[in-house]
Amino acid sequence: MNWPNNTCDPIWEHADWLPPEYILDRWCQQDARCRYAKQQALLSACERGEVYYRRSDGKTFDDPIHELSARGILLIDRDSFVAWATAVDGQSPLPARPRKQPPYPGWASPGDCLFDEEQWDWVPVTPPIRATPPAQPTNTPPLPFDPPEWVKEMEMRATEAKAAAASALSAESADEENEDDDWDEELVSPADTKPDYDSYPSEDELRKLGVPTDEIISAFQVEDTRHQNEKWWKERMGNVSRANKALGEALVQKGLKNRGAKSYPSWWRPDLVAHWLIDARHLGSHKVAPVLRKEFPKWAKLFDEQ
Repeated sequence: MNWPNNTCDPIWEHADWLPPEYILDRWCQQDARCRYAKQQALLSACERGEVYYRRSDGKTFDDPIHELSARGILLIDRDSFVAWATAVDGQSPLPARPRKQPPYPGWASPGDCLFDEEQWDWVPVTPPIRATPPAQPTNTPPLPFDPPEWVKEMEMRATEAKAAAASALSAESADEENEDDDWDEELVSPADTKPDYDSYPSEDELRKLGVPTDEIISAFQVEDTRHQNEKWWKERMGNVSRANKALGEALVQKGLKNRGAKSYPSWWRPDLVAHWLIDARHLGSHKVAPVLRKEFPKWAKLFDEQ
């Protein structure tokens, strides 16, 4: 079966699994000997595990790779083939996929951000400059405030209590000064102490440091199904202090408990997560690197420099 270049090629750019004939028609434009050589090299790479493949009939038992190709039920993983062909031939014969636009920020309302193609990211819309200056306050002095009688009484009692406390402190010896300091600290109202979630950075600040957990799980597919992949990641991300210390180096912000509609997930550096997947042999570099460049292009440069 021949797959000549035609107007359907842009549709093939969205396919993750490709027939060998489609790849060979774009890889070899010479004689039958050249095509046969590249076909055998591709099948050998599949046998060695350098290129991923699967059956198109849905069956799970294994047959020889050459038999699957002869029967026309062999499908080739696009990303692993592109990585292998680039290493072997210097370039990939397949057209590059259209660049995927990042999702609209979840924290922004519709119309708050516009997509910048140069930065390839959503940027906040600059608020319009006001044409007229704000109204100036009048120079009329405010009327003097006369608090209610119960407020005056409370202030008077507070003043008397402070005076009595000062007299008591001055009568004590120098040995009891430390205890007096502790007593002063107890006068601080508990409401002055902020809860832990107030220290959680804003999403704009966190976007400069990493990406949230759900984007990491969605990008790096370690298991076959979405449910199994989420379970696999959550087991390891929830135990980075002991069993997965190397993964813990990628954690830039630990998540907090959600408060109503507010969500406080953990944030990770994608380049360090990618290195952990490769070093721990969970995924090969030919699989991790294309995912990093496609889903997290800002972090791909750091990944290449490490």
